[in-house]
Amino acid sequence: MAKHSKIGRNDECLCGSGRKYKHCCLGKVAWEALQDAPASVAVRHLSIRGRNLTFFGKLCEALQLDSLAPPFDYAKFKRAFTPRAVKSIYEAISFLWPDYEDYRQCLERERAEVTSLYTGNYEPKAVFSAVTRHSIYSQKIYLPDPFEYPSSMRDEFNPILHPAEYRANAIKWAALWFTLSDWIGAGIVNFIRIPGDFLPEVRLETLQIQKEKFEQEEELRELVEQQAEEFVKSDSPMSGGMTEHFLLSHSDDALRGIYRSFSDQNPWKSEDKFLEFIRYRRDTHPYYVENVEGQNSQFLHGTTGTNYEMAKRICEISGSHIITDLRSRWKEVELDHKHAGEAMQVWSPFAKALQSAELKVLQHVPLPAALQLRKEERLRNMRYFLQKVWRSCKDPNEFSTANATNLAAELEDQIREAKAEWDKIDQELAKWLGGLGGIAATLVTTGAVDFVPAGAATVVAGTTGLGLAQWQRKSFKCRFPAGFFLGLKS
Repeated sequence: MAKHSKIGRNDECLCGSGRKYKHCCLGKVAWEALQDAPASVAVRHLSIRGRNLTFFGKLCEALQLDSLAPPFDYAKFKRAFTPRAVKSIYEAISFLWPDYEDYRQCLERERAEVTSLYTGNYEPKAVFSAVTRHSIYSQKIYLPDPFEYPSSMRDEFNPILHPAEYRANAIKWAALWFTLSDWIGAGIVNFIRIPGDFLPEVRLETLQIQKEKFEQEEELRELVEQQAEEFVKSDSPMSGGMTEHFLLSHSDDALRGIYRSFSDQNPWKSEDKFLEFIRYRRDTHPYYVENVEGQNSQFLHGTTGTNYEMAKRICEISGSHIITDLRSRWKEVELDHKHAGEAMQVWSPFAKALQSAELKVLQHVPLPAALQLRKEERLRNMRYFLQKVWRSCKDPNEFSTANATNLAAELEDQIREAKAEWDKIDQELAKWLGGLGGIAATLVTTGAVDFVPAGAATVVAGTTGLGLAQWQRKSFKCRFPAGFFLGLKS
């Protein structure tokens, strides 16, 4: 936008919220004056979505990409992560989140009715599954940004000073951002920082609390050990994860030695064939990259976003509740439930049951469906419906594992009831459209059901019945909120 250009009341607000200027920053932020201000001043007035979209712009600029859309050609994608590109990416993080005061104000001014904070498995599939599932009742879903915050790091570990050593990490976390790009653009998913990025004393305090907690709670220790064992079993040398990354990082000479240690039953006929396969896996691995000249090491880390105590502090600022796919994290939520904030007390037990509910329609709620709930202003109604279902089926122990089964069964019953009513309305509409023959069947079965061409009434006797069937169809979504899931099934 050109400097000094007029911002119309109905224009999209420059803070990046996605809302119209008149419903957002008008009277609060002088964006026209800020067009002349340094970027470091204007950035403090960006919304969380605005910062996320700006970061995407920085990513694409650094990587010289024209599109955000996955899936990737991983070999080509990884080549774009030069040390210079990685340095630019990490510089953008510090620029977009300058200090704690700005961070706190940004989160506080965006408090919504219901927001979720995800801390758990950060593999893209796991994150995507949680995001899509909880989007049916949460207005926003926050994720602690897995990119390291360079301003809080010692020089010897700082990615701005040592970008070559952070190429694998940058690739791994950029891929997660790109996976969620559509959800970020829609304003449903937001990557945020954690208080410990800005306040080292808070980071140390939360780590100490976590340490003491795990020393005192044997069940927590056992759950973490179980999760670690499960991770090791699932992360095989050919799974595309960190274990394979470790294998691929061996020198070719070391790999030849590994080949010679195999039994006669291995699938490769020679060392050269084995190395050819390794080169293929290096190209296709999501974040493996060769060292650049003069580089001897590579930083690589996994994360769950943040620990529980830090997550709780984020929830206090943002009014969020925690969602996770980790049993140990749910146990922490349960142990602390009475001392947590209101949002955590109200929503966390339900969120745990929903996260674990075995219901196919919840596996991957598509973005258009989640957006439709918001567009039609039915998100609050869906929330009330889910709360009603939850109250009717929950175990006296709100965190009982049985609640996932109970919730799934109750939702299935509600969906069956909605399906029966929908079929009944279809039959009534088909009856009144009988005079249209094949056209009627098309109208009923293709989903073009919210209206009937005006001329149709002239060929059907009893337009009152037709109008009633049409009204029943239009009011169905309000009377049967579970009808939302019928669209997911189809």
